[in-house]
Amino acid sequence: FFSSGAFCMRAKSFLRLLAATLTLITSTTTSFHTPQPTMRQRKKASVPNQAPTPPSGASPTALSASPSPLITSAKIFGSVNAAGLLISVLTGSHVHLDLLGTGAFIPATLIPFMRLARNPKPLSASLMGSQLIITAWAFRLATFLFYRATVLKHDGRLTETLSTFSGTFGFWYLSALWGIFCTLPHVLAMYPSSLIVKKISAPSSVFAAISSFGFIISLAGLFIEAIADFQKWNFKMTHPNDQFISSGLWSISQHPNYFGNLLIFFGLFLQNSQALCTAPWRLAAGLLAPLFMYGLFYAQCTGLVADAVGIGIGRYGPSYELWMKSTPLIFPRFKKFW
Repeated sequence: FFSSGAFCMRAKSFLRLLAATLTLITSTTTSFHTPQPTMRQRKKASVPNQAPTPPSGASPTALSASPSPLITSAKIFGSVNAAGLLISVLTGSHVHLDLLGTGAFIPATLIPFMRLARNPKPLSASLMGSQLIITAWAFRLATFLFYRATVLKHDGRLTETLSTFSGTFGFWYLSALWGIFCTLPHVLAMYPSSLIVKKISAPSSVFAAISSFGFIISLAGLFIEAIADFQKWNFKMTHPNDQFISSGLWSISQHPNYFGNLLIFFGLFLQNSQALCTAPWRLAAGLLAPLFMYGLFYAQCTGLVADAVGIGIGRYGPSYELWMKSTPLIFPRFKKFW
């Protein structure tokens, strides 16, 4: 898997790239997050022995120096995935992949959330709801995939990818980016300036309705993903290895679990829409979550990341190709049930 002495150099390369990514995120976030003084504040600051006046509506606690939620989250994702890389290099095991990759979502969001909860200002219902969704999703998926890995021991889709250091490095680096980007709508809503009351064109009742709708969408995604995983796992345990599932949710989508995942994270974006709308850059960054996830899923579905398509055709033959041609890739064709 690696030659003597090369492992240290490759590990250092991974850590340098990870550190460069975190540094880029830190500098970008700091530049966006640091409020620029107004003309009135500049004039007051020029007067000797006069402290600058905080923005209207802001509490001293909200403006005090505190760890950046995004940087805290990114560091946790980076640390957990670096540990995953080390385990993969040393053992070649597939068992820990999803336990660490997906499980990292819990501490990476819960730790900055708990820090924010110590603030005297009450947390918004939308932020608490999105934290609940992320925790429930990550716990269910990580434990299910870990159990599946302990039974199967091996993921054939990743055999070739994880057979080299560059492939293993790319897998864990992409896993860290996946976590950072997909939690942006939730983590960016934790910033103090997001919680300061600002004038927004739409009334709060509109955002409350959007947030509630987003929570419902995320819940629907949780159920769809869980049902799809259960149906496929039950099929694999009760049918020969030369058969593939094409019933239930898998009759209306090739990847209904991915569809459920997209609903979850698009719902998170809607839940935190009011906080994200406090700054254009937050709104744009929040949209990266569902877009990044769709791009990643599309790459996996089409074989750009791990050759799942080639493995499926080789294992199941022409019937699998026919099912692929007649079944939507991700977004279901619900009219089949009408």
